[in-house]
Amino acid sequence: MTYQNFKPYFWVYAIGLMLFSADALGQQQPYYFSDQIDSLLKTDSNSYKYQTASWNYSFIGNYKQAILVKEQQYPLAKASNPTDEQKALFKSYYPVDAKAAILKEAAATRLLIINEAHYSGLHRAYLSGLLSDLFQMGYTFIGMEALGYEDTLLQQRGYPLISTGFYTQEPCFGNLIREALKTGMQVFPYEQHYNDSFQRVIGREKSQALNIKAVLDKHPQAKFIIYCGYDHAAEDTLKNFMGLPMAGQLKRLTGIDPFTIDQTALAEYVNVGNRYRKLMAETHPVLYADSASRYFNLASFPKAIDCNIYHPNTEYVLGRPSWLVTQNTRLVLLGSKVKMEFPCLLKVYLESDDRRVAVPIDVVEIKSADEQVASVVLKHKKQVVVVENKKGDKQVIEVK
Repeated sequence: MTYQNFKPYFWVYAIGLMLFSADALGQQQPYYFSDQIDSLLKTDSNSYKYQTASWNYSFIGNYKQAILVKEQQYPLAKASNPTDEQKALFKSYYPVDAKAAILKEAAATRLLIINEAHYSGLHRAYLSGLLSDLFQMGYTFIGMEALGYEDTLLQQRGYPLISTGFYTQEPCFGNLIREALKTGMQVFPYEQHYNDSFQRVIGREKSQALNIKAVLDKHPQAKFIIYCGYDHAAEDTLKNFMGLPMAGQLKRLTGIDPFTIDQTALAEYVNVGNRYRKLMAETHPVLYADSASRYFNLASFPKAIDCNIYHPNTEYVLGRPSWLVTQNTRLVLLGSKVKMEFPCLLKVYLESDDRRVAVPIDVVEIKSADEQVASVVLKHKKQVVVVENKKGDKQVIEVK
C-alpha cells in the first residue's frame, strides 16, 4: 500500500505526529530540525516513515536529504543500467525544450495535467515557472489535489496557511499557490470528499474526476491545469488498486483529451532510479521527441501518459538548489545575524503575511553561525525572517 490509497487514514497519522512533536520537540510544527526528523525516523515503526521523513526534509528546504531518505524506502533495490534494447530505442529520440513543447501542446487542448513527487520542491518550482505563459494562453483555473476544502478565503488572502493542506506546507508548494494567485488564476481543490457516502462508494479516482468536471462544466470556455501526485496523471487503467486513474476518468467523463505530463518517472536520484535517465545528460529541462514528433513516455511504461520530463541533476549554490534562484528571487546568508543558540530554523515571510499561520516563502535549517546555507528571499519585497531554535527562542530579522 502507498500513500495514494491510505490517504483517508493519513491525516490521523499526520495530525498525531504533529501533536506529538509540538509537545515533545518544543517548536512550531510542521517544520522540524533535522536531528528530530532522524530521531522520528529511527523510532517510528510505521512502514511509511521514509515517505514521512522525505516530506519533513522537503519542508525545511533540504532537497538533497529528501531524495536520499526517500530511497531508503527500498533497501533491497539495486542500481540498474539500461538494456541494449533500451539504448537502441532511445537513439531515435532527440531533446526539445520542455517549456516550449508544453506550451505548444497546451495551445491544442483546454486541459493540462501534470504530476509531482510529493517530496520534490523542484516539481512545484518548475510548474510555477510555467504559470504566467499558461495564463496568457487562457489557462485561468488550476486544480490542486493537495488543497483542502476548509480554506475558503485562500483566493482572497493571496497566500496559503499551514491549515490549507498538508503538502502545501512545503515552501515551494506554498510559492506555487502564491504565484498562481498573483498571476490571476482561480485555485480550487478537487480531492475526494471522504465524508460523502457516494464518493466513498465510487472511489478516489472517479471522485476526483467528478469534482474537477463540476468546475469544468461551470466554465466551459476556460482552460484548466490539474496538478496531482504520481500515477493520478495516467490516462489508462493500471493493474493495481487505482484501476483507471483520475486523468483517465476525467478524459472518459468529459471527452477532452488532456495533455498529460509526468515529472516523477525520470526524477533525480542518488543511488537507484530510472534506467532511461542514465541515457540523458541535458543541462536544462527537456522532453524527448522522435522524428514523428511523438514524445518519449516510456520511462513510465506501461502507464499511459503523454510525456516524461527530464530535469537535470541539481546543482547547489550556498547550500541550496540552483533552481530556487529565478528572476524574482535571490539567496542571502543570514547566519551571522542570528543571536541565539544553534541549530535554528529560519522562516521567511512577506511583511504583510500573518506569520503566525502563513506558509513561509522559505524555510532552512542552520546548524552554526558560519554554516554557508542561504535563505531564499523575493526581490523588491519587504520580508521578515523568523528565527527559532529548539528552546523556543525567537528573533526577527528584516530583509529588504
